[in-house]
Amino acid sequence: MTSFAREHEDEFVEMVTKKKRTEVDRSLRDGKRELEQAQTRIRKLDEIIQHLYEDNLEGKISDERFMKLSENYENEQKTLESHVAELKSLIASEQEANINVDRFLGLVRKYTDIKELNAEIIREFVDRIYVHQTERINGRKIQRIRIVWNCIGEFTPPVPEPEKETA
Repeated sequence: MTSFAREHEDEFVEMVTKKKRTEVDRSLRDGKRELEQAQTRIRKLDEIIQHLYEDNLEGKISDERFMKLSENYENEQKTLESHVAELKSLIASEQEANINVDRFLGLVRKYTDIKELNAEIIREFVDRIYVHQTERINGRKIQRIRIVWNCIGEFTPPVPEPEKETA
């Protein structure tokens, strides 16, 4: 990974930026849609509660019925309002989330030739490592791992094609 980032810095930055931008755009789009739906429902609940109040004043519904219905609608509205606050916070953090490719490249430059992995290097480069169940493929035991890098998330560099011999 580090050698790819070091040797193909421009390509690496473009690949990571494109991947992250796609993820952030999708998350923002979903969050904004959900926020809009919740805000629309809150406005609708305001109208419903207003009509209930008017119906109660005009004697169209009993006081007990008004209390039950208005309590249910107000509880739903409070839940939606707290959800709206969470969504706004999520959207704000997504918008502010910058891909820290420069920081990752700084780490790559700091450790130009890693001869041996140690705990310090792993802590600086790796956010999480997922170790999957061992599988038997074609008679061989295979165990996949997935690495989530600090600053850039999951990223797998492209595998270079083997060079063809010319005769």
